Amino acid sequence: MRISAKTLVHAASMPIARHAVRTFCITHRGLFRELEIHTDGSLTEEHRSELGELTAGMAFRFVEPAERRVILEKRIKGYPAIQSLMSGRGYFSKMELPMVSSEPYFYFDSDIVWLRPCTNLTGDGRLNLFSTESWTWYPGIRKELSWAQANIPRRVNSGFYYLADLFPFDRLERLLIQKMYDPEAPYATDQEIMAYIFPEMRLYHPDDLMRSRRGMIYDLHQLQATALHFPGSMWEPHLLHLNGFRPASQPKEVRYANTAPLSLLEILRMRVTIGVAGSSWSRLPVLWGRAIRARLQQGK
Repeated sequence: MRISAKTLVHAASMPIARHAVRTFCITHRGLFRELEIHTDGSLTEEHRSELGELTAGMAFRFVEPAERRVILEKRIKGYPAIQSLMSGRGYFSKMELPMVSSEPYFYFDSDIVWLRPCTNLTGDGRLNLFSTESWTWYPGIRKELSWAQANIPRRVNSGFYYLADLFPFDRLERLLIQKMYDPEAPYATDQEIMAYIFPEMRLYHPDDLMRSRRGMIYDLHQLQATALHFPGSMWEPHLLHLNGFRPASQPKEVRYANTAPLSLLEILRMRVTIGVAGSSWSRLPVLWGRAIRARLQQGK
């Protein structure tokens, strides 16, 4: 049985989200049952109409917050820590998707451009799959030693993922009760939660489902990847090119990689990097390094 694909779109993301929806539907029409376009309630009727026109004949439907909340309230009843996590925090609209889903699905962020079709985004259908980064970004974790001892995968990114397993509410409740995660921490995300509660996973190869790097300008027609993720508004310099971009028609199979466990050393590296990012003076060498890297890679 074909499964659904899901994405989450909010009004501020529309400049890139229209291309995420358009390119995904062009490349994956027929490979998925439908595209669920989840919203945070901010989309206008004009936004909805435009996104509907960009689905290129792929079956789709919009899912509004109220529809998710009806299911969510039933499923988190009896989980007070999860109820607190999910109350009043706009960012955690993304966490609602796996909580309300009752079957396997594929998810992609709305700041992703699809470059060609991919025939194996769900693997063999039996194991969870996540995208990855070059280093671990889990700002919300607390009790670092407990994380390092729990054999949690490092470098998990939730920009793309396939979930074969149902949501483990008991495991998340324990994580929160034990205060191993702080949703109020600066830059706290959902991906440290996903890494913790779905430790049985493999990772999409980062050269196949790519993450953009700051300062880099990409020629989308030359990339051999299946998709390119533009977090942190790194899509802005590419918008003019995207207006005329059409994905390749030749399908590609992505590769997978096994996970490695998170270590205290990597947690320390993350803490130091976050500290550097928060200082205007210490951030300068980082910015210079990025500029040099981008210039060298651009010249290849």
